[in-house]
Amino acid sequence: MSAGELAVAGLGLVAPGVSGPEEALTLGAEAAPGWFRAEVALPGRGYRRLPDACKYLLAASRLAVGDAGGRFAATERNLRGAAVAVNNTGAALLEELDHIIMRAGAEEMSPSSSPFIAMSSFASRLSMEHDITGFNLTVNSPVTAGLEALQIAARAIAAGRARAVLVGAVEEALSPAQSTCPGSEAGAAVLHCEAAVGGHARYGTCRARSAFLDPDAAASNVAAALAPLVGVDPPGRIDAVLDDSAVGTAAARWLDRLTGACEVVLVPSSAQAGCLVPLRRVMGLFAQEHTARTRRAVLAASAQGTIAYAELTVAPRRATGVGGGDVLVV
Repeated sequence: MSAGELAVAGLGLVAPGVSGPEEALTLGAEAAPGWFRAEVALPGRGYRRLPDACKYLLAASRLAVGDAGGRFAATERNLRGAAVAVNNTGAALLEELDHIIMRAGAEEMSPSSSPFIAMSSFASRLSMEHDITGFNLTVNSPVTAGLEALQIAARAIAAGRARAVLVGAVEEALSPAQSTCPGSEAGAAVLHCEAAVGGHARYGTCRARSAFLDPDAAASNVAAALAPLVGVDPPGRIDAVLDDSAVGTAAARWLDRLTGACEVVLVPSSAQAGCLVPLRRVMGLFAQEHTARTRRAVLAASAQGTIAYAELTVAPRRATGVGGGDVLVV
């Protein structure tokens, strides 16, 4: 299913080991203690006791809104929206709250963190931060949720429910007791999105589509699921975020057929993957330098059978000149 096209006007990324969207394609670094400085990213009152994942999301959203140059604030508050992807986001927090209840009782739970037992609280707090009254939605699924959030945003804008939507994905590193493998995701990525027609496509435009592939019949049904998503004219490059499940393996083998037609970049995903990496790939592809419009795509699939595909038309990258004007990078 396709839900229309989005213009991308702003990018914001908060993640360990990276300094901004232009580094979003680099492999994720371990979330070492102290990697995120909340007092720098979120100056002011009211943030100190929020869960770490919420701080990541708010910081990334500030960067995206600022990168778009005030366009979000210029949009009527009832026509602002938010679509936030989460997966492992609250897992470590829930474990911590469980331990507090068992050791000291529920009355010792922090009034600032306990509302985040509900995963929708992350999008709600984002809406409070940016005075969003149009809608906020939470998308909760492994791997594909960030790309599905793009699809939801496009559908809402096409229906006239919003003119500007913050599309984000946020993850918190799993605790040592929860993680079965190293490298669980941490950080947040947020895109400022508008309608492609009449919007500000500073970085380019994006279409997102989704499908389902039954894991028990993945090998035989993969073409029926992927062919309509990719279409008959594949882009120049597809970044595929796949694990070694039946669905991921079938998708990788199908993509082998595109050799010669486009470049396929396989991005390994673990069984405990969150939803941040695919949206980071979208952001990283938008942030790359090109001298002409360039088509790119990100494909993500989960072991549970969800598949999402985002196709991008990346605008020529412009750098700011000495005099404050835009200079095409050549």
